[in-house]
Formats: sequence, structure tokens, C-alpha cells
Amino acid sequence: MGVRQREEEQVPLLLRVGLGAVWVYEGLVPKLLTPSPELLALVARFQPLPGNPGAFLKAVGVFEILLGLLLIRGWMIRSVAAVQCALLVVFTIGIGAAVPHALVQPTGAVSKNVALLAASLCLVFLGSRRDVPVRTSWWDRAVPLILRLGLGFMWVYEGIVPKWLFPSPAEIEIVARTGLVPFHILTFLKLLGVAEAALGCSILAGLWVRGLAVLQAGLLGAFTAIVGWTSPTYLTDPLGSLSKNLGLLGGALALYRTGGGPWAVEAWLAPSPTWRRWLLLASLQWNRLIEIAAAQVYRVQARAPADPNTHGLLEKLALDEVNHGQDLASLIRRHGGRPVPVAPLCRALGWIVGCLTVVLGTRASLRLDLWLEERGTSLYPWSAGLLPPEAGISARSLLAMQSQEVQHVHLLRDHLRAMRAASKRRR
Repeated sequence: MGVRQREEEQVPLLLRVGLGAVWVYEGLVPKLLTPSPELLALVARFQPLPGNPGAFLKAVGVFEILLGLLLIRGWMIRSVAAVQCALLVVFTIGIGAAVPHALVQPTGAVSKNVALLAASLCLVFLGSRRDVPVRTSWWDRAVPLILRLGLGFMWVYEGIVPKWLFPSPAEIEIVARTGLVPFHILTFLKLLGVAEAALGCSILAGLWVRGLAVLQAGLLGAFTAIVGWTSPTYLTDPLGSLSKNLGLLGGALALYRTGGGPWAVEAWLAPSPTWRRWLLLASLQWNRLIEIAAAQVYRVQARAPADPNTHGLLEKLALDEVNHGQDLASLIRRHGGRPVPVAPLCRALGWIVGCLTVVLGTRASLRLDLWLEERGTSLYPWSAGLLPPEAGISARSLLAMQSQEVQHVHLLRDHLRAMRAASKRRR
């Protein structure tokens, strides 16, 4: 199987695992394990068949779990995705009619259905992708466009409606519980709304789609972790306020694989030298911020109790990432830009990720580090490809950084193999 075909199969895999996880969680937690009185009252009011609302709710939960398992397993993908599209449309219209205040719920329980519907439509087009040996016009045009429309609409809606038009005390309370906002919360929400709307507009237009897909994945993970930790009642919300983020995460990662497609603004601007220079500076800035955050992750992991070899490896990785960040800052200045002054924020995010990985244990932390390093090796060649022909020194500098990233991958793989072998010997 060719590399391109394997990459194409990753898109439906990401979509169906993300969507399947949403259905399994929603069927299991809010309907079977912790059904709320409000949900039972709503079911009793609109239940299409006579009988016990609790029994009907459990039947719906079992059906949703089955639907999710079929998607995750990859059986009857197109048929299940079509059923899912119909259910999402019915649920969205029904919730909007029965519970209109849910349309402005701070966690976007209803607006997220649009993005999930877009992901489901893509699955209808793609199936498992194993039965299509080459790319088709649907892959090139429809799938990236549909994903962009769904995700972009969700971010624009969430940035404007709950944060500017209808700010609610519930959203202010969610932010207050986190304890992370040192100034006026309503002002923070309006600024966050502007950022979310700008993010959605960029996705809709098709500007820097892959970079924004990574940003979306990070934001969704951070929002889910922070809100789930500080406001755990939303974990059992019958409208799926947080669980739907699993499907959105799959959609964002799939968008990273597809890119913006030929109907994106960045595709039309690609031949422009000015656009290529802007892309070069943006990619260098992005790489620098990733290196700053990665260095902080490795520092936090190195402070955790571990054997001397693991500690030494993490210290080396942290030092290399610091040097890469400094080298990238020099390249940004060389090509007429200025490093963006958000290094403290990146270090804070890296500290949070590092603490979370330490909780998972040394081996899990190293596996995550390996996965991130493997993905990071592709960033430098892309930046080098944007350089003008006369920038040979910059290209060699970027390729040297990529070579070190590849070395990091080999070091992490060898260290994990050594840990597995030592664990087997102890047994």
C-alpha cells in the first residue's frame, strides 16, 4: 500500500473514531449511568411511543452505543454515517424547538452539531476509503470544504452568540471557577469571542488551514480538560457539551490531513511571493512556539522521579528544543519579522501538558514525546520549501534542525525499547 493511500485512509479513521466516541459516551454516561431528572422530563414530554420514559431513555442509550461501536469498528460506515446525519438534524431541530435557551448555551452543545454533521457527511462520501485506490474529485474538493464549513461555522457562532449577543451567568461562572483569569471576566469572554470568531473566519476562508487545525486540537483539549476539571457537571450534560469535543477533535485532525483543498484562499494565493513570505514567517513563528512549549514539557518531565538515563535523555531534549527556539528566532529576524512575544504563554501550556504527562507515568510520557517528535519532523522541510532560492543558509539551518528532530525520534524509540527489555527481564 502506498504512502498516499495510507494517508487518505487516516481521514475517515479520525472522523469515525471521533464521532463514534461521542455516540458511545453519550449513550453510556448521560442515558444509562447518570440520567438527569431534566432529561427524563424532556423525554416524557416528547417521547414518540407510550411507556416508561426511563426505559425509553435506556433504549436510546443502547442504540447510540451500538451506533458508535459500528463507527469505531468500521462496519457499514456509509450507512451508519447517513443515519447519524439524520439523527443530528432531528436532534438539533428538536432541541432548538423544545429547549431554545440551549441555542446560546456557553459550551456550544447545539452549535457543535453543525461540525459533527459536516464530519458525518464526509464519512458518507469517503466510507472506509479502502475501496477507492486513488483520489477523486470528492476528496479534493468536497471533503476539505465541508470540514471547513462545519468547524468554521461552529467557531464563529460560539464567538459571537454566547459571548457577545447573549452572555450568560453560567459562562461567567465557568470562567470564574477556573481561577485562570486575573481581570474582568466579561471582558475576557468578549476578547475570547473575538478570537474564536477570527479563528472561524480564517477556517471558512481557507487561510493557514493546517496550522489552525493544530490550534483547534489544542484549544479543544484545553477547554475540555479545564471545564471538565473545574465544572464536572458538564461531563454528564445530556446535551453533550464536552463529549462532542471528541468528534470535533477528530474533525480538526482530519482537516490537518486534508488541508484547505483547492477551494481555499491559500490555494489561490500560493503563487504570490508576498504570500509565500508571510507563510514562511508564520511557519517559523509556529515552529518556534512549538519548540518553546516542547522544551518546557521536557523540563517538567525531567523533574519527575525517573532513572538517570531517562532524566539525561529528557534534559538533552529540552536543551536541544531551547537551542532550536533561539535559532528560529534568528531566522525570523533574518527574513524581516519579529518573534511574537507569547513565549510565557507557550511555557505555561507546556507546563500544563508536562504535568499531565507526568501523571500518566514515564513510559506513557515518552510515548507521547515520541509521537510529537515524529509529527514535528515534517514542519522543518515545509518551512524550508517556502524559502527563496537564494536563502541557502536558512535552508541548511532548518534541515539541520530537522536532522536533530529525527535523532530525537531514534533516541526515544531506543529508550522505550530498552525500558521494555528491562521490564521483561525483571519479570
